Amino acid sequence: MADPLQGTQTVVTRGRTLDHAAGVYDILAPLMTFGLEDRISNRIIGQMTLPRSAHVLDVGCGTGTLSIRIARRLSDDPGSYVYGLDAASKMLDVARRKAHGLSNIRFDHAAAEVLPYPDSSFDAVLSTFFFHHIDLELKAKVMAEVYRTLKPHGKFVIVDVDKPTNLFGTVCAWSGYWLFQQNEIRENIEGQLQHVIAGSPFKIWKKTAHHLGYVGVYELIKE
Repeated sequence: MADPLQGTQTVVTRGRTLDHAAGVYDILAPLMTFGLEDRISNRIIGQMTLPRSAHVLDVGCGTGTLSIRIARRLSDDPGSYVYGLDAASKMLDVARRKAHGLSNIRFDHAAAEVLPYPDSSFDAVLSTFFFHHIDLELKAKVMAEVYRTLKPHGKFVIVDVDKPTNLFGTVCAWSGYWLFQQNEIRENIEGQLQHVIAGSPFKIWKKTAHHLGYVGVYELIKE
């Protein structure tokens, strides 16, 4: 694997980055999931059946909360390593401070639609609340890049805003759209994320859970 990519270079992406929220993101994130962040995180980790010496990528890792949790879970396996990637350098600054002392994790500053890793690098890839920050074209590009960098039989777990299944979910999802005025959120609410998954190189996939009436969990496997 290449040397770590630090947050000093300019990353060009059409996706929305959250540098402006870096200082308060860890306060807001649990509120936005109504206290279910730990439950969702534990479900994601439980879905990743990892071999020894596993390499895991967290796409759109933000402040690194989930990346760090996985790194700690794998700390007894000296061959395992976790990579967190985000286009927002200030979010990564927070992540690196939080991960101080952990030797099996690094954070790379890059765009998810052009992953800076060789083919078949990772045993598992995950993404939490990232796809509603990028448009349909970028969603498809990220899917292709994740497929490329996964090892055969590797697993990709996605958690994101999804088509609402009840009134509470409908209110929450559309409130988020009207508050932030992001068409990317509307695409997810209208079910476009699932259409992108269905049209991706991943031919084996399923929806494994739905939380709060608007948060979908998907599992994709590289053949």
